Amino acid sequence: MKLRLMGTQAECARLAFLLRFGPPDLEVIQVSPPYPNRGDRHQVRLYLEVRFPEGLPPVDRTFYSLTTPDGRSLLVDAWGAEVQA
Repeated sequence: MKLRLMGTQAECARLAFLLRFGPPDLEVIQVSPPYPNRGDRHQVRLYLEVRFPEGLPPVDRTFYSLTTPDGRSLLVDAWGAEVQA
């Protein structure tokens, strides 16, 4: 899968770092250098090539347990929709 990031150089660098070293369900294969973004000299764009490791469960059966800012438990599906447990 190929992803395109657009933002300031600091924003893109931070997200590329988080994607590369954060989620265990995501393998970052390649990160391009930042390119100047056309029409906006304050932003850059960069491209990432990523893949999911073999053996992950199907996304329609994947749920994520989160905690809201007020400390309440929240269960969501892969699209971020709340799931009633």
